[in-house]
Amino acid sequence: MDLKKLSAAILSCVLTCCAIHAAEHMLRPYPASARQQTAGTDNPFNKQNDAAVPYDGRRWVQPPEWNCPTVNPRHYQGGIMLYCDKIGLEPEYVRGKVQRVYFSIIGAEVPVSMMKFHLYYDTRLKVKENAAGEVMNAGKAVAGFTTGSAMPEEGQLSFYAYSPDDITLPNGSLFTVDFIIPENAEPGDLYPIGLAYTDDGIVCDTFINSAKDDAGKLQMTYVFTKGIYNGYLKMAGEKPAAAAPLRGDTDGSGAVSAEDVQLALKAYTERIAGNDPGLSDRALQAADVNDDGTLSVDDVQNILIYYVSNTVAGKHLTWEEILGSDAR
Repeated sequence: MDLKKLSAAILSCVLTCCAIHAAEHMLRPYPASARQQTAGTDNPFNKQNDAAVPYDGRRWVQPPEWNCPTVNPRHYQGGIMLYCDKIGLEPEYVRGKVQRVYFSIIGAEVPVSMMKFHLYYDTRLKVKENAAGEVMNAGKAVAGFTTGSAMPEEGQLSFYAYSPDDITLPNGSLFTVDFIIPENAEPGDLYPIGLAYTDDGIVCDTFINSAKDDAGKLQMTYVFTKGIYNGYLKMAGEKPAAAAPLRGDTDGSGAVSAEDVQLALKAYTERIAGNDPGLSDRALQAADVNDDGTLSVDDVQNILIYYVSNTVAGKHLTWEEILGSDAR
């Protein structure tokens, strides 16, 4: 049996099916409620890989109701900045304790009357509600606003503030969140926290005045593309070096299985489509079986060959044989 040819044939069929499915999806009418249907499914802060998550201005989508040409944030002349705390902690003193995190603003020039933000966080952290049952505490900068908060799902919080009048925001905190540090926090652990522009199907994130004039639109565009800086809670010290993942074990189960082939294939198709592969750095390292630094169709095929040879064909090929020969 020529395992390499067989695996290539199987993989070719799978990729063809994926391509057909993708084409059918693109041709299908896009429902108006699609963004609402997918809201809450993407938490870029919950990879739990102890890495900071910079704000991604590419998520910004200019509201179609503005009905104007694309606003260029480079035309903004102000110095507004919204930022989350970056806090270092000693793990032995803070395990199980509450740590307050501030999200603040400086340099606001155009008055605003409506704000809404989605804050995401690593779900190893837990949120402690305040005495009123709110998951977020309104800050000094939103004095005069009616405010509220909610937890659409674990790992995601939403905060809103509105006023009948436009108000120039002073420098200060917009809101705070009380997080409970994990009991098992260790040196080097990092828990990212911050904003990601979100349309939850009800009201998209916003930061604008009541008139929604040119100055308000420009300031809002700048805020959601260039003016936000995310933060984290970081335990002091260094993490011990982790052992390299098992080659091909994409799901971290300890063995190469059909699920690993499926995960690697899905990640590869997402990557070539220009999307996030959806795998942790460790999972990507395991899937990159030829160690060339890129998840490719060759990697997916080689994982399939290894799985077939060791579970179906009974040939028990080693990785050295698969990667260093024709795998016959």
